[in-house]
Amino acid sequence: MQIVIPVGFRENFPVTKTPQTFLNLTSRELFSSILEKLRGHELIVVTPFPKLFKKYEVQVVKDEGSGSASCLKAVEKIITGPFILHYSDIFTPFKPEPLMKFHEEKGAMISAALTITPSPWRYGVISTDPNGRVVRFLYKPRPDLIFSNKVASGIFAMDPEVFDKIPYKMRMHELVSYFVHMDASVYGYEFKPFWYSLSSTEEYVDANNDFLNRRMELTQENVSGVNVFPPAHLRDIKAKTAILGPHVTANDVKMGRNVKIVNSVILEGVRLHDDVNISDSVIGPKVVIEKGAVVTDSLIGQGSRVGPGAKVGKSTVGVDKEVMENVFEMTLI
Repeated sequence: MQIVIPVGFRENFPVTKTPQTFLNLTSRELFSSILEKLRGHELIVVTPFPKLFKKYEVQVVKDEGSGSASCLKAVEKIITGPFILHYSDIFTPFKPEPLMKFHEEKGAMISAALTITPSPWRYGVISTDPNGRVVRFLYKPRPDLIFSNKVASGIFAMDPEVFDKIPYKMRMHELVSYFVHMDASVYGYEFKPFWYSLSSTEEYVDANNDFLNRRMELTQENVSGVNVFPPAHLRDIKAKTAILGPHVTANDVKMGRNVKIVNSVILEGVRLHDDVNISDSVIGPKVVIEKGAVVTDSLIGQGSRVGPGAKVGKSTVGVDKEVMENVFEMTLI
């Protein structure tokens, strides 16, 4: 079975300088986990960054187009039959074979793997008729417009006829909406295993927390001067005094005195000075947060610096930025 994996870069989630598929869930790289799950199939990565995939056993097709649906045109000539499209920034143990069987039984043009989520407003909400045919689709609706808790998971089975019907460069949610509006044969297949999307700060923190809660990866180092409240995944932590947890994932981090972290993901090479307080946040690689700074419900991108005493709340700070004063509900990219 041929499986197409589009890999781009989400500019609204600039935690590193590389695509989000290379982020870890605790100690496991997302992309490697996807490859392990899909082993035995013909894997085709479509990306503007082909050099990043030299070490992986996949076929790579370079495509500069935007949108996971428009990238399909780049693989049209090498697709030999019904195929799977699998997003690169999601993780689930669900394997696509049952979806493909359902797709072929229905004779569908597109079949979406559906999952149930408590926060459907983040995704593409779908409702189906008793036969599984999609009758309504709405992408990231306002909470008052939600009509279902079923969402498209980012895994689709497709028939090659879809290539001739893509009207222009568009994202996958636009393509699904277009075909549903045109009354094409779009079906939904519901699966039960857990599912994560790593497309925002809150989702990435939630995914790591769920990994910790499931004890899929639970590591707690004993570090002198550090009090840890599990669950936590800590490796190569150097600190004078700190309170970490619950729900903290951190790797290769140096901390000063009186550092407090809760419900956050701290990536490698981060340096935290004295009296730093972090909660509900993602801190990218090689970030420096200086004395007395407070980061809450925010993303700090790779190589950035937060100045002494600065307070960052509900904000997104891109890569290689400097924040020397208080920021709240801001995007600095």
